[in-house]
Amino acid sequence: TPTFTNDAGCLDFKKEWIPDGILNICFDNPNPSITSTAQHFLQYSGITSIDLLGLQYITSVGDEFLCCCRYLKTVNLACLQNVSSISDCFMYGCPSLEIVDFCSFEKVTCISDLFL
Repeated sequence: TPTFTNDAGCLDFKKEWIPDGILNICFDNPNPSITSTAQHFLQYSGITSIDLLGLQYITSVGDEFLCCCRYLKTVNLACLQNVSSISDCFMYGCPSLEIVDFCSFEKVTCISDLFL
């Protein structure tokens, strides 16, 4: 998976960048220089599953991370063991969620509004 960053150096990935028909996404390219996700990360996308395997250096999750992904069923968050801060609307508005494992969130000290 290519790495996309915005001007602030945050991991940024918009639904418009996903080719038609792609339902599963895996981030498997760790980059120690990227420590946060941008706002609206894959917001309103039609994906059904996502594996964040390569994001182990992320310490801060931006607003509306995977927000309003109506078809999202499974999310692998195991690699987010260094996250300490989660901004507003984390996976909010995802009615199809079936499997989300938060066991790696041991360092989280701040969760903002509308978590799930």
